[in-house]
Amino acid sequence: MDAPSDMPPPGPPQELDTLRHGMCMHDGCMIPMLHYRGFALRENTSSMLSVWVEGMREVEPARARELLSSNMSLEEIQSEISRSNITYRGVLRIAQDVYQMRGIGLTRSGNITRIDAELARIRFGDARSGEEAGEVVGNISLTIDDDLQLGKGSMRINSGGARGSYSIILETVPEGMRRGWHHQAPRV
Repeated sequence: MDAPSDMPPPGPPQELDTLRHGMCMHDGCMIPMLHYRGFALRENTSSMLSVWVEGMREVEPARARELLSSNMSLEEIQSEISRSNITYRGVLRIAQDVYQMRGIGLTRSGNITRIDAELARIRFGDARSGEEAGEVVGNISLTIDDDLQLGKGSMRINSGGARGSYSIILETVPEGMRRGWHHQAPRV
């Protein structure tokens, strides 16, 4: 059945936009979508650095079917899902190298956000590097002052062209810049 011609077209669902951009959902629950950019400093060189971290609530397919087939309202289903744990996934790009962030620990205390993760090499195309795709090759530790939107940290990469220990300085990418296609995190 077609909508009446005087009815405005539906807009995007507010809940999905809220989830995607890390805003508050009902019950004060936060789902983070974080993007930082800055520099990784090693000896006398610097490299551009980007870090993306997003939180998500995973629901098993069987559980989703069970909730959808129940007589619960959408608000009750959302409340039920909001009780599940948040898991994190992330991607780090230094110069032209891309790493998957694994085992992400994200903690907030006051205005300070701390992120710790292992780095696993993502290999695109050429397999001659001798590294296994997905092999953990380093780690990163970041501390961000959310009020100043600035952070610092350290990173160690144990193999490949970016091998070495780095000091990191970074800034939060403003919300408006996260929406453009060229600022989206690479998918892994």
